[in-house]
Amino acid sequence: MLDMLSPMILNPSFARCLCLVGAVTFCIGCGKAPPEIAPVSGAVRVGGKPQPRLLVRFMPDPNKGNNLPINSSGKTDKEGKYELHYAGQNMEGNGAPVGWHRVMIEDTALGQVPQGQAPPPEVISPVYNSPATTPLSQEVKSGPQTIDFDVTK
Repeated sequence: MLDMLSPMILNPSFARCLCLVGAVTFCIGCGKAPPEIAPVSGAVRVGGKPQPRLLVRFMPDPNKGNNLPINSSGKTDKEGKYELHYAGQNMEGNGAPVGWHRVMIEDTALGQVPQGQAPPPEVISPVYNSPATTPLSQEVKSGPQTIDFDVTK
């Protein structure tokens, strides 16, 4: 049997093909695993009252070891409840990556004011709008979880 295979093994084209198949198999097997995603929902209360029309954003916190380029966000409904959805690294779906995040909360009504009209009164402090100024930091852990926020105006 080995005598029959010797001409094929010694053939340079066959050897290159065998190497290529081995390299592709090795690369596929060593691919980086996707990050763990956990379902996250909760509610936002401003001054103790549920607040609709807020955008809740979780951005990875590199200062706490989370360098993933995946953001998560959700909009509060009339009861102040939100559910996070993630997008990044050519992936999207429900939840947020496990790890530490800076949390921003924005009033979506402020971005919809027609030019020349006065904006509505702020329902939340602008300090929550930026990752540089928000005091909110949250760890997303494995498994489904509820993360509520009580913030001031």
